[in-house]
Amino acid sequence: MQAIKTIVTKQCLRFCKLLFVCFSLIQTHRIFAQEYNCANEIFQSIQLKDTAFIRQLTAISNNTSNNKPTASILEIPIVVHVLHLGEPIGTGSNIADQVIYDAVKGANERWRKLNTTEGVDMEVQFCLAQFDPEGNPVNGIVRKDASGIPNYSQYGISYIGAFGEPGSDEIATKNFSNWPHNYVYNLWVVNKIAGNWGGYAFFPVGGEYSTDGVVIIANSMKYIYSTLAHELGHGMSLFHTFQGDDGGNCPANDLCFIQGDWICDTPPHRQSDCNNSSCNNSPDSLYSMKNIMSYCNARGMFTQGQKDRVRTSIFNTSRKQLLFSHACIGMATDISRTVKTNDP
Repeated sequence: MQAIKTIVTKQCLRFCKLLFVCFSLIQTHRIFAQEYNCANEIFQSIQLKDTAFIRQLTAISNNTSNNKPTASILEIPIVVHVLHLGEPIGTGSNIADQVIYDAVKGANERWRKLNTTEGVDMEVQFCLAQFDPEGNPVNGIVRKDASGIPNYSQYGISYIGAFGEPGSDEIATKNFSNWPHNYVYNLWVVNKIAGNWGGYAFFPVGGEYSTDGVVIIANSMKYIYSTLAHELGHGMSLFHTFQGDDGGNCPANDLCFIQGDWICDTPPHRQSDCNNSSCNNSPDSLYSMKNIMSYCNARGMFTQGQKDRVRTSIFNTSRKQLLFSHACIGMATDISRTVKTNDP
């Protein structure tokens, strides 16, 4: 009887292990499946026809002046506006505080190279505002029931270039909850984006947009997803690494500093190229396909060229104002305030 029990036990263990492996594979597939693409590829084709946008971006790319950041770590204060549909906190689009804290932590880990051995530390990080524009202590999260905004509940927020895609008016939706752009960098968590995108963000060049900031769907605002880190990259002047892929063609790259993604150490590749690239068969192509700014599942790194672009952009655009904001630390003269921590 003891032998029979041993055999049964071993069979059960094998079966349980098999179930565990299958479950892990399913969960891994779900993680990758939730990484929706972003709408930047739609509206940036419009921005690239804007002479002011091109002029300022070219100036950043060719910046050889001393007007560059000298501080080791640049910190950008952010506020997260949760535009929910009236659900209780922690359900549906009204995601819990802890989910937001974790998502910001994950984005910072990706930007600071804390979860990979590849790429560079961007030496840029993001902090949730601890004080609102009036100086009142907050946790960096604002919640608003946006279900009454026309078209928002059914279609989500619209955006520049969303032709034929119904959705709520972008300006009206963002102004429903919008903090001063010289005080914080705004992030809007929405129920959906017209066209079924995962997020988008504007470059800080070509003019000061009232809609400036990151938009991200609630389902993608998670620690395990790289969507937030990706959209923050756009917000700090990074294109997709496959920028210039027009219907599956290899992006032009003869002049790497003004073609493709305008960065020379991220070789051109097609959007769908994630294991090898016929556009560039050098080992350097992995810098693009493993890049946070790609659409590849294994994305997790930034390059030195991207770091230079981001830090120069922050210091030479409206983003520079955020370096002097007191949103995360409060006014130095006000000793009565106690700074909250959002770090779990």
